[in-house]
Amino acid sequence: MVVAHNPAERESAALLMEALSELVASEDYAARVVEADRAGRMALDNVAALQQLGVVGLPASTRFGVDGPTLKLSVAVMEMLGRHDASTAVAINMNWAGVRTLRRFPSFPRRDEALTAVTEGRGAICGAFSNPSTELDSRKARLSCRLEGEHVVLDGRAGFGSMSDAATHAVLGGMVEASDPADPLFVLTLGRIGETGLIKHDNWSAMGMRGTGSNDIECRGLRIPMEECLIAPVSEFRRSRTADSAATAFGIAAIWVGLSEAALDFTLEHVQRRYGSMAEGTFNASTTQFRADEAWAQTGIGNMDHWLGTGRDLLHGMADRLDAGEDVPTRDLVRTLFHLRRMSEEVSMGAMKVCGAHGYVTARKLERIFRDLVGGVVMAWKTDHLQQTLGLGALGRPIVFTGPAGS
Repeated sequence: MVVAHNPAERESAALLMEALSELVASEDYAARVVEADRAGRMALDNVAALQQLGVVGLPASTRFGVDGPTLKLSVAVMEMLGRHDASTAVAINMNWAGVRTLRRFPSFPRRDEALTAVTEGRGAICGAFSNPSTELDSRKARLSCRLEGEHVVLDGRAGFGSMSDAATHAVLGGMVEASDPADPLFVLTLGRIGETGLIKHDNWSAMGMRGTGSNDIECRGLRIPMEECLIAPVSEFRRSRTADSAATAFGIAAIWVGLSEAALDFTLEHVQRRYGSMAEGTFNASTTQFRADEAWAQTGIGNMDHWLGTGRDLLHGMADRLDAGEDVPTRDLVRTLFHLRRMSEEVSMGAMKVCGAHGYVTARKLERIFRDLVGGVVMAWKTDHLQQTLGLGALGRPIVFTGPAGS
């Protein structure tokens, strides 16, 4: 059940989920997912269809009150998107993070322009604040900013600009050169994709999550009028709210749940058709039953079912608590993320072990699901670090909860 604040919002949420379910289950949508993954490009037609439904601009939607949609609804959307195409889901979730961030800031022209475009279904937001994908030195992942007359001039290159293939705007920011080192000026603005001085490099190439459009974004003498920027001492920029960090983090966790659901669905169908145990043919058969009848396969499926069921319940329960306005302890937030991180590890490896070599071929979608799940393992949080954080919290030491891009 999708929770909303009042009957009208609940009806809007139900209609959205019904339309989304129909779209992602369509043959055309599925075919474009496969094509995009093989080409290493974003499924742009699918993104356009999701824009028309209002999914891309969901955090700014007025259909769900002044605070936007519930976390429960956002999680449900991401879970469904992740079940059918994790790449597009990740790109939209990072776009959502940009939308939520911009909504918290005061009005300035490029902010308002970008939010209007996203809300009206004709725009999307990306942001690149990490290392370029082939650069290992994080000290180089930043923009330089200088003030020249009435303009801000930006230079530099950053990576992992998810959604950039379909984006109309890129969030940009950096410290102003030669400003007070004790409290330097910070510039926040947006570049228009395609304008002079803003370069999208089309260089994303990954083992999994191939269709996220996570390209490098470069500023090369990008000049933006100061009036189209937000410029203030860094001390005046508020740290991300826990609610926003949780929404982005649990959006990604919902994608893991959707992927895990897809992996389990495939595994259940596969083992009930896969006759025989090993790779031998009819001249050397060692069993005369389907894999679903093998005790070891049943045990593996049971483990997958346990992790998926408990992970889904924990995530949905956390969304309910946050929507209710509960002051959720940081340890509970971290514990939820840790459990879901472990869930994706167990389910991905479980599917591979149970399905075997006939599941690990490109003709079947488990190969893409597995790559995307492993892509989640390398992304952002590390399982061991989350576990250590829980230990520190149990010891009474201070811990923080951060989104995938840190705090």
